Formats: sequence, structure tokens, C-alpha cells
Amino acid sequence: MHMTALEVAFSKTPDEVASLVSTLRPAIPAIASHTHSHRARLVKPTVSYDLSAFALSFLPASGEAPLSPAPPAPTAPDPPQGITRGDAYTYHHLRRDVFDRVRAAGLDVGSRYQVPSEHITLGRYLDDADHATPEKRERWVRAVDHVNEWLQTEVWDKADAEFIGEWVVGQEKGLDARDGTLWYGGGRTIMTGEGF
Repeated sequence: MHMTALEVAFSKTPDEVASLVSTLRPAIPAIASHTHSHRARLVKPTVSYDLSAFALSFLPASGEAPLSPAPPAPTAPDPPQGITRGDAYTYHHLRRDVFDRVRAAGLDVGSRYQVPSEHITLGRYLDDADHATPEKRERWVRAVDHVNEWLQTEVWDKADAEFIGEWVVGQEKGLDARDGTLWYGGGRTIMTGEGF
């Protein structure tokens, strides 16, 4: 499972992908580690669905109390300088910055989806057997509503919850720059950025 910060291109041949990676390679370390110094916070996880899939969706933080544990203290004598944090820097800003870095490296971005979204795809429907009748669809909607009610009452905004209801992008590891057939979990990692 993953959240896509930026898809540079899709439906390309292996040779075309190799050419894109070659052009982007000098910029990949800075792109992959961008979250080390630019920390966007996502909150209020909710299960959402459409006709093809269901996902865990988030909202950009906007003044909610921080819930994630603080990153470990730096081992270097001087703490890192120039860290952008706080809810004024959102996941949309992060996506914009990554987009700008890819463009500055000399590539045009040809993403499949243009609308920004903060979601992790949990599953895709392979057929409609599980939703073939109104009763099955109603059961599915009730189950999703039940999970979302649990998230809202037991996870959102709760410092003592079993599960943390926020994600600070880049905590533990930076962005994972990948190439290949990525849509269904394939492909390979070129570089994983530095976390905090």
C-alpha cells in the first residue's frame, strides 16, 4: 500500500521509463528527501470508495492537536535548520514542491490523475459479485459507515488511542522514488529518502 505524491508518467515502455529516470536521476536524492525538511501532516482517516476501489483517505491538518510521537532528538550537536512544519504547509504544498522539482530537472509531468488526493488504496473490485444485489451493496455501505464511525470516535483527535489518527509524511522514512509498473505494487525502488 502506498500514497502517491506524484506520478511523473504512465503507460510508457521500459525504454521510455529508463530515459525519464536517467533525466531525473540527479534530482532524485533531493526529491526523495524533501519531506525531511518539509513536513506535511495528514489527519482524520476515513474509508472512502467509488465504483472501482476503496481507500483510506486523509485531510490536510488544519489546527488539530499533534498526535504523532516527536521524532528522536538529532544525534548531531546542532539541530537541523530550515525545517518547514506546521499546518500552513500541507500535503498539497508538498505535491506542488515535488512537481516543481521534477519540472526543474527537465521533465514534463504527465500524471494519470490531475486532482490532488490524499489516499491509500486498500483494494480494487475485481468483479461485481460482492455488490451484485441491493442487499449486498447496502451491507457494504453499512460496513464502511461502521468503520468510519469507529475511526471518528476512537481514533480521530485522540492522543491515547490504540491507533494514531494522523500521519506526518516523511516520519520514519522519506519519499520512495520508484519506477516500473507501479499501479498494482510492482516496480522497483530507485531511492528512499531520509526520514526524521
